[in-house]
Amino acid sequence: MLYDVKIMNAQGAIKRIVSSQEISKSYWNAFQYEEANKTLNTSSRKQVPSWVKKRLDTEYAMPMDSHNSAA
Repeated sequence: MLYDVKIMNAQGAIKRIVSSQEISKSYWNAFQYEEANKTLNTSSRKQVPSWVKKRLDTEYAMPMDSHNSAA
């Protein structure tokens, strides 16, 4: 439930009254706009660029026979 809103100027005189219907219409228009702009991908993780992945792979590459080298 929404109520009428009185907008006043610096002297305290009523400048404008916003009706509850106008507030409701504004709210639902903003809600529909936000819903329309949502994407299906809601993941907040950013994708790592491929050059970063390649660099990390070369820096931290493990030998394939590391578990057999002690034998």
